[in-house]
Amino acid sequence: MIQVLLLVQPKKRQLEKLTKIFPQVVFTTDPSSASTAEIVLGWRAELKEVFLQNSNLKWVQAQSAGVDYLPLKEFANKKILLTNASGLHSRYIAETVTGYILLENRGLRKIIQHPGEWFEPEVLESREQTALIFGTGKIGREIGRYCRFLGMQVWGVNRHGMDDSLSDVFDHVITLADYQKLSKQLEINFLISVLPGTKATAGFFDQKMLQQCQPGYTLINVGRGSAVKERDLLNLLKIDYLRSAYLDVFEHEPLSKDSILWHHPRVFATPHISGLLPHFRQELFPLFSDNLNRYLTNRSLRNLVDLSAGY
Repeated sequence: MIQVLLLVQPKKRQLEKLTKIFPQVVFTTDPSSASTAEIVLGWRAELKEVFLQNSNLKWVQAQSAGVDYLPLKEFANKKILLTNASGLHSRYIAETVTGYILLENRGLRKIIQHPGEWFEPEVLESREQTALIFGTGKIGREIGRYCRFLGMQVWGVNRHGMDDSLSDVFDHVITLADYQKLSKQLEINFLISVLPGTKATAGFFDQKMLQQCQPGYTLINVGRGSAVKERDLLNLLKIDYLRSAYLDVFEHEPLSKDSILWHHPRVFATPHISGLLPHFRQELFPLFSDNLNRYLTNRSLRNLVDLSAGY
């Protein structure tokens, strides 16, 4: 029988349902099964070597959209399939980004940073603004929909450019290569990054790339902290090139208590919470169940990760 190790603890009724649907599968929550399981839901860094020495391991279902913390090269060498939880977090990340935009446009950031002071902040009109979203996958598209609801123009940046699946959300889509070689700065109000953590995106937003857009915009990063060079970001904030920055991810996490980013007057920092779900397991287990059914019937898995690309 096929053994499945559940490192995301299921509720009793969820485990009962899985057992009923898949009688040919043995489900366990015992970490010692890391050495024998064929399928793993979730991941634990301390079990990495055990997993990689397990010749039975064929598929890992991650509980997150980003998979940069997993040994992708080793998975590729051992032909281990990897799927992510892309899509589960999209609405919640989009809501968080919308919250950031409203904090900035309604002047709430400055009010929060100055408790007890009675003043009238500057407010901005969302319908006169443009959002530039780096990453046009499920999360990027959902953020785009929320931006359109606010009346904003929505631009996207990805590896391949515009296609039919994007035309109902994005007014324009350019490639990363196009962005890197722009001859004229883009005029935008929000640069929103949902880029994954890969070798190609590491340090992508350095001073040069951040200055591909005209001064006065706000940076929002809900992708991976490795994509933004924080020293360059702070330099541009210092000279008023950027209006502000909303950061949910950082180069090093958890962000140290004494980091200037916690207290910088132009930075609104949150502890990597943009994708939190109120009922995470309730959302995750249907995805896993569907993928398990696909695996057992030799069909293509949902959210299959390209191990060479890293997402």
